[in-house]
Amino acid sequence: MAGRSSTEPDAQEENEVTRPSDLGFPAAQIEVEPVRQPLQEDGEGRVQIRMAQSIEEFTYGNPHVSYKLEAGKIYQMPAPIARYLDSLGYVFHTM
Repeated sequence: MAGRSSTEPDAQEENEVTRPSDLGFPAAQIEVEPVRQPLQEDGEGRVQIRMAQSIEEFTYGNPHVSYKLEAGKIYQMPAPIARYLDSLGYVFHTM
């Protein structure tokens, strides 16, 4: 381009991103653990949970109790069942 000095960067250089690793810095090593609130039992050993995923049919215990649970809905159930579903990743946690 006429009239342009050799010290001016061209358009492609202006859009490039410089990463710390490009400058010789080591890669960041940060581990983040999710923040989870514990399930709160009421006085009768029941817990209120909100489902993160739907379960078409879920059977638990003896005698067998069947559940159909929909994502986003809030349910009240025995604490052992809620803890089990939580361990499988089906319970939604807020921060």
